[in-house]
Amino acid sequence: MMKKFLVIVILAVLSMAFVPFLAINNVLSPTTEEAQTTQKPLETQNQAQQTISVFRSLTNTTEELDMFEYVCGSVAAEMPLAYHEEALKAQAIACYTNALRSKTEKGKSDSHITDDSTIDQGYIDSSQRKEKWGSDFEKYESKLHEIVKSVENEALFYNDELCVAAFHAISGGNTEDAENIWGSSVPYLKSVPSNGDKLSPQYTSSVVFSKEDFIDIAKKEKLIDKTPKSLENIIEIKETSSSGTVLSVTVNGKKFTGEQIRKAFSLRSPVFTIKTTADTVTFSVCGYGHGVGMSQYGADYLAKQGNSYKEILTHYYTGAEIKSYNVF
Repeated sequence: MMKKFLVIVILAVLSMAFVPFLAINNVLSPTTEEAQTTQKPLETQNQAQQTISVFRSLTNTTEELDMFEYVCGSVAAEMPLAYHEEALKAQAIACYTNALRSKTEKGKSDSHITDDSTIDQGYIDSSQRKEKWGSDFEKYESKLHEIVKSVENEALFYNDELCVAAFHAISGGNTEDAENIWGSSVPYLKSVPSNGDKLSPQYTSSVVFSKEDFIDIAKKEKLIDKTPKSLENIIEIKETSSSGTVLSVTVNGKKFTGEQIRKAFSLRSPVFTIKTTADTVTFSVCGYGHGVGMSQYGADYLAKQGNSYKEILTHYYTGAEIKSYNVF
């Protein structure tokens, strides 16, 4: 009888020891059904991780932004919302592609991308968008969100690598080969026709410099050393590309690139002609921007002609493909 009682006691103790273990084990290791209901799908996890660090030039601070908001703000900064939806979709993909390249390749510890369009690409937040659009804010903000959402996670690739999705406002009638602007050949940044740009009211511009102003700038930019008596033939174009981009210029006999002249005199484009007199220098300019990659005005024109955003992108980025990219 005593032995039987001891056996019962031992079994009771052992069962009490195992119950907590089994309970804890069930908490740490949910059933397959529970795991399926509590674990996020891979796609949802990837989307939740889409953020980017942006250096804000006005506040001199770095903000961690949701990628969707960043692309919205970048499109708003870079392209008029009055443009055709297909052109805006193309712009959204270009902005997203550049953001991905910056995030995955720069490897910066403090900031992945800036909102300075002269360095990376522009970005404006919702308050800045409201200030920019005024009474049209709600209309444009709604349009912007719909457009970016419709192409979310789509990016430009060439040979399975993210493209440098360069873009500019208005070409000179043909976009420019990257090699003629930046000195390095890029297979998908080649010159292509962009005839619609010539219809832009801002296609041409002209800048006239007085003798005093021209000499001041030329000295500051180290284009000349001494003050000339006359400006007649002081600056001459020596070589242009087939797209009209000025490749080389002489200033008082010294050779410079067209891009150096464009920057020195703040010209809207490297596609220009020059006229000199004894007391003035006049630059007549076509287009707006460096001319490489997608022309934004040209994209809008193509969209109005019935082209989709995919057709626009593959026109301006030779041989590029549009693929989904949502893993960080």
